[in-house]
Amino acid sequence: MTDRHEGSDRDFHASLDDPRQETDIVDLLDVAPVSQGLFRGRRKIGGTGRIYGGQVVAQALAAASKTVPGDRSVHSLHAYFLRGGIEDYEIDYSVESDFDGGNFANRRVIATQQGQVLLNLVASFSRLSRGHHHQLAMAAVPQPEELDPVHVAVSRHPDAGQKDRWYFYMRNSPIELRPVGALPYMPDDDRSARIRFWFRAANDVEAPQWMHRAIVAYASDLAMIATAAKPHIPFDIQVASLDHSLWFHRDVRADEWLLTVIDSPWAGEGRGLARASIFVSDGHLVASAAQECLMRDRAMR
Repeated sequence: MTDRHEGSDRDFHASLDDPRQETDIVDLLDVAPVSQGLFRGRRKIGGTGRIYGGQVVAQALAAASKTVPGDRSVHSLHAYFLRGGIEDYEIDYSVESDFDGGNFANRRVIATQQGQVLLNLVASFSRLSRGHHHQLAMAAVPQPEELDPVHVAVSRHPDAGQKDRWYFYMRNSPIELRPVGALPYMPDDDRSARIRFWFRAANDVEAPQWMHRAIVAYASDLAMIATAAKPHIPFDIQVASLDHSLWFHRDVRADEWLLTVIDSPWAGEGRGLARASIFVSDGHLVASAAQECLMRDRAMR
């Protein structure tokens, strides 16, 4: 697969990985069968610390997808994050086939690491069918070719912002990201609960549609918490994902640019809610997502 990532600022903060050295997303998400209904997900090469939640969701979806007929694609998933995993170990995914009907199939997945449950996920798969159509219009934004890669945008402020918060965007990543406007936790007067960015797989993806959808699932966790927290920065906020839902509306190529528009309609009682719309560049809505997160101000505890 061809590495398409464009140039980086080599002088930016020596402790950061070179953002051009991406993990291959297909290798990361293509879970391996262990036994009937049991799959194992790879650990991210070079990963340290806590596992990114989108990786667990995407690997769980990949495991479920491998147990359904090829004429059915995932149209929705709902996941609960129960514990945080660490990148030192692989993750096991146990898949239960709860339903196989004429048009729909349902799968239930439990992700475990070192004997502890990390995530529960339910996914529904359906055959393609015809129906009435309407959709949300895509906002007018600059095209990705007009925007800087995320590491270039961040490198303009090497001594500002909350580095512990935006370090994730600078890590060795299989996703290429181009923000529209300022990033969360960076110097900016905009405190609106909205974030927009373009993303795509860093490498070309020659894989079945289920893998493209798994990659979108991986990326759909990006910046959801940050959007809910954005109006309250720079307060010292403890955050963690609680659940994640994703709906696919049509086939998608994850190695072509996709625009994500996230807003947060509410926060309170120690939680925040974010919702996302994902568009292809021609304006078609391909997926929608929602996430509730833990969001506690340490000073209020």
